Amino acid sequence: FMTITKRKYGKESKFLAYGADIHENNPEFLKEFGLEENGYYLLVARLEPENNIAMAIDGYLASEENGRRPLVIGEKTNTPHGKELVARYGKERSVRSSVAFMIQKAELHTKILFGLFSWHSVGGTNPSLLEAMASGCFILANDNLFNRAVLKHHAEYYSTPAEVTGLLNDMVNVVRDKEKFIAANLEEIRTAYSWEHLVDEHEKYFEWLLAQKR
Repeated sequence: FMTITKRKYGKESKFLAYGADIHENNPEFLKEFGLEENGYYLLVARLEPENNIAMAIDGYLASEENGRRPLVIGEKTNTPHGKELVARYGKERSVRSSVAFMIQKAELHTKILFGLFSWHSVGGTNPSLLEAMASGCFILANDNLFNRAVLKHHAEYYSTPAEVTGLLNDMVNVVRDKEKFIAANLEEIRTAYSWEHLVDEHEKYFEWLLAQKR
């Protein structure tokens, strides 16, 4: 993107990311939703076609985790695509949609069994992805350059429903790097994505902009 703006408009640009705060986990919060610590998967994304929600659900439903640990979709379902998904998957007992789970976002920071699914395939640094990292989640992410730029080698990646199914069916081996990935992602939040660091980065950028006018 920065190269495009330079070539097309003759202007330099700078990447300034979102941020996230590291919170303590609160397992008690889960009881309100009939969930247990380390006993569910969570998918957080706007219910729009580009976020590959169907890929997530299809991969999960075809896996051995279907019926063993629920897949919770924490987002509103009142979008056109959300309504399509409800019509298609609403009767699946292992797939739950809970808006309340996401509304109480301050209490979201609870460890998850094996992963939070990051399904976004477009855009830049995704806020829900940063929050997942800051929450100590083990992340399964859509294999695209945006997610890889943030997560680097500290997540498991997939591109198709079959790959999702494969990851879930092989969790015994997949989670061997779980603690290492979580620790690396927490450190990334502390350094590159802490609000303190980002405030400094914005300040430097604004100072640079002002200097251009002198």
